[in-house]
Amino acid sequence: MTNTVPDIGQNTPDFEVSGSDGKAFKLSEVLEKGTNVKLMFYRGHW
Repeated sequence: MTNTVPDIGQNTPDFEVSGSDGKAFKLSEVLEKGTNVKLMFYRGHW
């Protein structure tokens, strides 16, 4: 895993995660459908 952070306006690297419903979410598959994606990062206290 790389720790590089994209610059503003740069494309996000592809990734896959499990959603809260347990289903896989892969960025490239969603973008292929023409869906817009907004990534938000929340730094919370757990």
